[in-house]
Amino acid sequence: MKKLIVILLAAIPFLSCESSNTKPIEFSSLPSKAQTFVKQHFADKTVSMVFCDDELFDTDYEVRFSDGSSVEFDDKGEWTSVEVKTSEGVPAAIIPQSIRTFVADKHPACYVVDIDKGKREYDVELNNGIDIVFDKNGNFKRYED
Repeated sequence: MKKLIVILLAAIPFLSCESSNTKPIEFSSLPSKAQTFVKQHFADKTVSMVFCDDELFDTDYEVRFSDGSSVEFDDKGEWTSVEVKTSEGVPAAIIPQSIRTFVADKHPACYVVDIDKGKREYDVELNNGIDIVFDKNGNFKRYED
């Protein structure tokens, strides 16, 4: 019985959601694709912190800027989330053309402040708080509450 308890206690860190290992890293430790992305699209921003979240089956990265904006990357250096806290919004070059066109047509006074790229869809938030979901090809699916 004691052996079973010891084994269960030893397994808790691997089963817990709190078992991730998030630590600050140097910008130069990011995958090169992520470094290039930041330099290309956020050259005017100051990097304040870079984090590596080394989990059991994958590694994610987050770059935070001094103005509160942030970019998240997967282990290959592909962006997965971009949030911009300033009035210029997410750089247009990052947003798929069909999503830019939809926002310009349906919400001409708005701009994208947050975009999350999932495996099957994009989640977009506009500066007026409207959340919109698009499929992986950038086609409109629905508005979120």
